[in-house]
Amino acid sequence: ESSALRAIAPTVNRKTQVESVLDSGSQIVSMTEEVARDAGLGWDPDITVHMQSANGEVEKTLGLVRNVPFTFGEITAYLQVHILQDAPYKVLLGRPFDVLMASQINNSTDGQQYVTLTDPNSKQRCTIPTFPRTNIKREVRGEKKETNKKSNKTGKSEGFRHSMS
Repeated sequence: ESSALRAIAPTVNRKTQVESVLDSGSQIVSMTEEVARDAGLGWDPDITVHMQSANGEVEKTLGLVRNVPFTFGEITAYLQVHILQDAPYKVLLGRPFDVLMASQINNSTDGQQYVTLTDPNSKQRCTIPTFPRTNIKREVRGEKKETNKKSNKTGKSEGFRHSMS
């Protein structure tokens, strides 16, 4: 049995609400170039990492945006975000997000999930319902693909992982 990855929809850079996948297995927070552009963000092209997807493909990030405001309910967090040219998600909230926000996940047997976030400065807490990650259309090397957010043929999540090599 499998369950869909879960997402939340914070407001990014005080401009746009974006579906953001929760993935505590990722070592970074990342977003696509398109989302960064739509949110009016510029990035430092000198700070890059190589990302490895679950299917083994390696992609170099375009750069890093520092201190991007993400608003979750009444809480605003400032995240360091790596920019990818293409990804099977819009925004991926990885382990650094979980650590900064001291996130706590509450799952129920009916599939519902809530995430409780704590403001690192004020200690104010906010509980947000999550929703199943949606399918998005994306163009990969000239061909359109519909990304299924559950899993690929190997059964692994399609999110990206930071390559330590």
